Amino acid sequence: MNRIVEPGNPLASAGGVSETATRLSVQPVILAGGSSTRLRPFSRERSPKQSIRLVGDESLLETMLSRLDASFAAAQRTTPASGTHSIAAPLVVRCEDRHPQTLERLERLERSARPVRMVLEPMSRNTAPTLTVAALAARASVVQGDDPLIVALPADHLIADHIAFGSALAEALDHAARGAIVTLGVPPKRADTGYGYIRTGGALGTRGARAIERFVEKPDPELAERYLACGNYWWNSGMFVVRASVWLTAIKLCQPAIAEACAAAFERATVDGGGALHLARDAFALCPSDSIDYAVMERVGTDARLVGVAVPFSAGWSEVGAWDSAARGTAHVTRGEECFLLTENQSTGIPLGVANRFENPGRTPLERIEVQSGRYLGEDDIVRFDDQYGREQEASHAGKGTSR
Repeated sequence: MNRIVEPGNPLASAGGVSETATRLSVQPVILAGGSSTRLRPFSRERSPKQSIRLVGDESLLETMLSRLDASFAAAQRTTPASGTHSIAAPLVVRCEDRHPQTLERLERLERSARPVRMVLEPMSRNTAPTLTVAALAARASVVQGDDPLIVALPADHLIADHIAFGSALAEALDHAARGAIVTLGVPPKRADTGYGYIRTGGALGTRGARAIERFVEKPDPELAERYLACGNYWWNSGMFVVRASVWLTAIKLCQPAIAEACAAAFERATVDGGGALHLARDAFALCPSDSIDYAVMERVGTDARLVGVAVPFSAGWSEVGAWDSAARGTAHVTRGEECFLLTENQSTGIPLGVANRFENPGRTPLERIEVQSGRYLGEDDIVRFDDQYGREQEASHAGKGTSR
């Protein structure tokens, strides 16, 4: 696992960054600092959703990291000028966590030899401090004078179409390079009360980007219908692209207490033997807890010093914030002691004699194809340990009726 900084030189380059101050470097940042407990029973405060298996054998964190390379390659193909960007190793900011499941996932990352750098928060303080710490780490890892472009992505998002995502990133990087705080907005396909919204303004160029007029709260059903009909309200994806210096200036302007606490915690941080940076606990404990939206973005559109741009992105995106979004078209599978999700066109096997259950945790009808194999395939060969639909009782009654 790559080091945040080299021992003995807190401002030394960690490799893979720009060689000159005029060459733009890009720092991917994975925001994995939340407790993420809304996917119970899978996720709990000590086993957050970004560490659990929701897609195949990978956790959400691993899935997000695996999509980054393909997405940035797509971004460079979309905009040839973006080929001048130097892509740094992903920076993961997360809480210190000794939960065995989390440690297992991190050990897998180390064994994969994938260059990933870690910043560890002693406690969760929401996304605004996390992005602030990431900006400080990004600037400390490049040559003096460079101002890296941060691509901040929550670890609990699913992105299926990396080509569309790469195209959106290319547009976002262009606007962020000119000093805007850019968010990827999702044009809604339905009236949904589960997302915050962005009220967009005039078009910026010909590739779909719009000025941000206002960030708005999650609406009630009636207001969500009006947002959908209006056409200029987009879902807030929580994905941001911004220069490190622009974010640090914005957080100092809007939330000086967060800026001060994060700077102190980073300045007094320590680096462990694996290269991970541990923020100073006492300093970070003084940091207020606030989200990016509340801390800064809600002032965009009302404060001329904050320039906001929304870039549209919709193909293959889902925020796994709760079961309603995680389970659209997915199956919740219990296989022995394991619990995981299967999405469209995925499959799994059930070994002989292993207790299992398939559930639909969402509202969308779920269809599955079951293929049985073996010498005997009769329904009476199935043992139901817990049958909430009463099929065992019905079968028993049916059998008694036949024997008469």
